[in-house]
Amino acid sequence: MTKEWFTAAELAGLDGMPAHATNVTRKAKNKNWQHRQIAGLRGVNFEYHASSLPKETQVALGLEGLDKPVEAENSDSDMVTIQIYSAKAKTWSKARAVAHMMLPKAFLPKPLPHTEQNQLFALEMPDNTMQPTISSGEVILVSKADSKATLSTGLFLVETSTEVTIRRLKPNVAATQIKVCCDSEQYDDETLSKDDFNQSIRVIGKVIGTLIKTVV
Repeated sequence: MTKEWFTAAELAGLDGMPAHATNVTRKAKNKNWQHRQIAGLRGVNFEYHASSLPKETQVALGLEGLDKPVEAENSDSDMVTIQIYSAKAKTWSKARAVAHMMLPKAFLPKPLPHTEQNQLFALEMPDNTMQPTISSGEVILVSKADSKATLSTGLFLVETSTEVTIRRLKPNVAATQIKVCCDSEQYDDETLSKDDFNQSIRVIGKVIGTLIKTVV
């Protein structure tokens, strides 16, 4: 079978390609090349389909005029497309999807109904406040929050007055108070009334896990 997918490192230095892999990745993002997640590696790692590459690179690979892969049409029922957001945004309104990946459903940390699969997005953990549960840089899968749903105990992507990050929320039985927690012992927990919580914290989505594990 002809090899059709290539990593940035494999493409670096070829005709039509930058000399360094990081610049290949940047070019791929700018040109929106067809890409897929490389299974079994920590973090977000992509390989790119030859049909998206410049003509001179295709010629160098001996793959000129190659058709787009079936995955490009997202027709495979065993795959799910997930938008990847930058973790650098200080407010969620300014957050932008910087890439997307087509992920085998088997790589989701737990089975999800089809409706929730369509609500998934991903981003890198922006800080170390949730260690050891989630380390800085780990790719987190988040299901968009239902504004009508009752808040339950768990990990959530939240926006505060200063940042977008992950917090463990623990509402009391009557839901009149919510404890906002970091899993790292270096940070103190905060208990807010329901009104204060609603005024100071926006829940963006519920964390279901990283690309390789379910979080609890």
